Amino acid sequence: MNSNLMNIRNYGIITFGSTSYALKAEKIMKRMEKTFMVIPTPREISASCGLAIKLETGLLDEYLQILAREKVSVEEVYRIEEEGRKKILHKVILDSN
Repeated sequence: MNSNLMNIRNYGIITFGSTSYALKAEKIMKRMEKTFMVIPTPREISASCGLAIKLETGLLDEYLQILAREKVSVEEVYRIEEEGRKKILHKVILDSN
């Protein structure tokens, strides 16, 4: 994990259909020594109290490939830009292959 992720204004978010998938993703990323943070899913994305992974935007493709290879089901992916207190969400369309 990296404390620098707490302060970045542009980042990626990966959400999961269940907490168990989020925890599995966390375990895999830790094992691979990747830079990420497990966070509550932002309320702008979902009202549920699930977990998400926050990471640098430039790492989204790499992390999605790892999760697919490890058979971790991803629900949604976003690129987020923070402007002041406002978050601008850009939903990433996932390839269904």
